[in-house]
Amino acid sequence: MNLFLIPSWYPTPSSLLSGVFTQEHAQALAALAPDITVVASLWGHADAVLPARSPWRWPQRMLWRLRQKSDEVRQNQGVHDVFNAKIHWSGRLPFGGVRQLIAVNRRNFDLAQQRFGKMDLIHAHVSYPGGYIASLLAQEHHIPYVLTEHMSPFPFASLQRAGQPLPEIAQAFQQAAASIAVSPSLADRIASFGYPRPVVIPNVVDERVFVPGESSSSKTVFFTLCGISEQKGIDHLLDAIALWNPPADRFEFRIGGDGPQRTAYQAKAQALGLNDRVRWLGAVDRVQVPALFRDCHIFVMPSRHETFGVVYAEAIASGKPIIATRCGGPEFIVNAINGQLVDVGDVPALARVMQDMAANWHRYNPQAIRQDFEGRFSRQAVVQQLRALYHQTLKQTG
Repeated sequence: MNLFLIPSWYPTPSSLLSGVFTQEHAQALAALAPDITVVASLWGHADAVLPARSPWRWPQRMLWRLRQKSDEVRQNQGVHDVFNAKIHWSGRLPFGGVRQLIAVNRRNFDLAQQRFGKMDLIHAHVSYPGGYIASLLAQEHHIPYVLTEHMSPFPFASLQRAGQPLPEIAQAFQQAAASIAVSPSLADRIASFGYPRPVVIPNVVDERVFVPGESSSSKTVFFTLCGISEQKGIDHLLDAIALWNPPADRFEFRIGGDGPQRTAYQAKAQALGLNDRVRWLGAVDRVQVPALFRDCHIFVMPSRHETFGVVYAEAIASGKPIIATRCGGPEFIVNAINGQLVDVGDVPALARVMQDMAANWHRYNPQAIRQDFEGRFSRQAVVQQLRALYHQTLKQTG
């Protein structure tokens, strides 16, 4: 089977974590499904955007474009990347929007077929732009496509008109041979707009990279990792720490990541008198992440909303108990074996659960947590579901 992937988001040199779950999905397929040739359509993604609000970055992006080769085929951990650089910009600007990405994906599709033979199936990640582009290519080449949605929340405000998803999103779901949501709550949200309810297949976590280990710290370490934005609830976490007020000689709260609210939250931590307990790690290289999970006792992230929450799955792959909120994705991940849930914004409850887990984290069995993870979110578990869906789709549409 030749599989053509259209990822709306994908890692680039300047944005290493953007859509990394899509890349890891592709690499897992390539490694564990030898009957599938995985071809990813790339055009530069975040590196190729002319940001409407930052025109001073445009010369740098244009220079980047001039340095790129055309019709490249590269292999990355078993995935065949077909690449043509394409500068693109917002549809709110003249000649902008999805049209540039339609053109480059057409070219990449043709290049893929020249190199690997006829593509049998398209798999798009995120309904816009990837799913919409897949719907056009599928019509042109008379092949089916599968769509996985990841948006959190769905749909983004910028992709709505009068409270409804864009027509392009509707087309992506309505014409898909099969659709996937990464959690039951996301499937429910998608179905609420009248689209066929997607099947639920979670994001994948590499069980070889994230493994259990013991913390070397003499303190009880709570760990948080995220893009530091309002969505992730770091302000609630800081309020809960202040309410609990644990002693600095026994507890440490490590917060990894960067983002638009980092400076404001650091100032908030200082105002709350938490500088002796909260340690800001800043932007974290992807290769450092597994060690950070191993070197903590508890993972906590009280998000306001999550479609899935890959970091929770990475934590349980590392055998760590987790504290999360009932905000969509975590309800699919957290259970009695691996952690506890609190309501979004309930700071007193969050403080109580953190205090309880600080006293009882050793009662959570790392081996049981890991086993639960392997059965649901490991590469083998997820790839098995994807392969079955692909073959079923081809059988039904063939």
